[in-house]
Amino acid sequence: MKIGIKYCGGCNSRYDRTKEVEKLKKQFPQHEFTYQVDTAICDICLLVCGCMTACASPEGLAAKRFEQLCTPAQFTQLAATLKAESDDQRPEKKHLCAGHTASAQKTITEADIQGFAALTGNYGKLHADAAFAAQCGFKRPVVPPSLVESLLSALMETQLPGDGAILMESSVRFPEPAYVGDTVTSTAAVLEIRPHDRGYAATLRSVCTNQDGIIVAEGTYCYLLPEALFSCTL
Repeated sequence: MKIGIKYCGGCNSRYDRTKEVEKLKKQFPQHEFTYQVDTAICDICLLVCGCMTACASPEGLAAKRFEQLCTPAQFTQLAATLKAESDDQRPEKKHLCAGHTASAQKTITEADIQGFAALTGNYGKLHADAAFAAQCGFKRPVVPPSLVESLLSALMETQLPGDGAILMESSVRFPEPAYVGDTVTSTAAVLEIRPHDRGYAATLRSVCTNQDGIIVAEGTYCYLLPEALFSCTL
């Protein structure tokens, strides 16, 4: 497990926060601790504050969950939680069968477009320039299709099938554009599961719709489900 550590500004620290962090690191040497939270993707990000002002912010950080620690007692509680989570290191197999579904929702902001552009180099004016988008016949800047599809990838690789699933093949289309400010709902459904020499192969249909129910992305995906992580009803 990768655990990120972000300190607050220390403007009103009531106790030695670094001492508490070092105790945690010594107690759980099996986990990877990092202070490079601006560039790392963490399982847990610890927002370590020296008082109840709690000014350490999760904004701009990538983590599955955030834990805000303002007192030594909260460090003690976190240590108990980590111990309970660490008692069984072998992952429990996830059971899947045809018909399982999952969904997630996200409102796409201008900051998302800017972050995507910084990551990919896609600075197309259609995605960031409202006047240019209007000239092209669109009511607002258009969300890059690959960003929309990434919402499906996030859903499938964290929820269904879930952690450990490996994409082998995909086919996707974008019937209508998604716009900045749209709230996009992603859904995935398992259509079929068949044997594979490394476990199972699952076919899913995944769809993104906007707040008006209009489909902005839909596709078929085939994932490898390693036998060590999944059990399936064929």
